Amino acid sequence: MFSNLRDFGVVPFVKAETEEDALLTAQALVAGGLPIMELVFRSFAHSRAIRRIAKEMPDFIIGAGNILNKDQLVRAIDSSARFAFSPGTEPEMIKEASKRRIVFAPGVCTASNIQTAMLSGITEFQFFPAEQSGGAEVLKAICEPFHHLGIEFFAKGGITLENMKSYLVRKEVVAVSAPWIASPELVAAKDWAQITKNAAEVVEAVLAIRRELQDAGR
Repeated sequence: MFSNLRDFGVVPFVKAETEEDALLTAQALVAGGLPIMELVFRSFAHSRAIRRIAKEMPDFIIGAGNILNKDQLVRAIDSSARFAFSPGTEPEMIKEASKRRIVFAPGVCTASNIQTAMLSGITEFQFFPAEQSGGAEVLKAICEPFHHLGIEFFAKGGITLENMKSYLVRKEVVAVSAPWIASPELVAAKDWAQITKNAAEVVEAVLAIRRELQDAGR
């Protein structure tokens, strides 16, 4: 499933305060050709939102973001989240995710973080905060010692439509976080049409990057 994020290249990061707003955001994303999102997970409203989206939109890939502890992870899994991301590395969460067989990517930004997580059998990570940690060049440097182990990254933090290419050209990056597609302001304004437009724009941008890589033989 983690590698399958490569099918999309981008994952909208959504902060929706209500169950209804989360559902309508998901519908707007689908209309733009992007049937996936990472919903920030902070309350029981988010549990209900994930459960409802999973039930009413079974083909939509709904994940939980900003998971900070094992209890949150359990609630996200029980709500039918397909994946879960955490900003940090916490062994108990890694064990629980493995036991419950959910795609889980702990946050890392140093080689030491990667080594620690790999002790628990993890090879899939969230590079966070990406731009604030030095960007794609730093990611290239810290993953080099582990390249032969087949590790993969989801990059999040400071990524924009303008700089996402620097990550997507790297083979170890499966996708990047895209908070601007359905920003908190757009969700609060219920501007579903703009969210759909943003999603379609990003889908086309990812396709353009992939065509360029293909033409270059990469």
